[in-house]
Amino acid sequence: MRRVTMFLLAAAIAGCGMVSQEDAKIKARNEAEDAAVKRMIAVQGDTIPGHPKLTELGKVQGVCGRAPGYDDDSSSASVGLKHAAYDRFGDKVDGIIRVDSFFVIGNAAAPVVEPGSSEGHLECRGVALHFEQG
Repeated sequence: MRRVTMFLLAAAIAGCGMVSQEDAKIKARNEAEDAAVKRMIAVQGDTIPGHPKLTELGKVQGVCGRAPGYDDDSSSASVGLKHAAYDRFGDKVDGIIRVDSFFVIGNAAAPVVEPGSSEGHLECRGVALHFEQG
């Protein structure tokens, strides 16, 4: 009986160690994504000042809180779009150009009777870029 108890205790301790390691990996991955997202620049135009050489990575789209014209880099709209860019292209993304938004009516939404009366959310889209050196 004592051997069984010791075996179960050892298995529990080993299991906790594996959970702790997985927790550390997830935390590191989240910190890397947050750092990459914070350095991204999102603009509505076709250029990013100070970065003449750009490589287009591709189109990106994500849920956002409000129209990009009302948002700064710390807003929910930019962050949603930036996270979508990171999910698609990783830490190669330095910026997003041609950012715009559109309203998506929810599946259970009633017909629009007056502006702002329908259920749904804003989606933001743009083109992800990598800044070239030199």
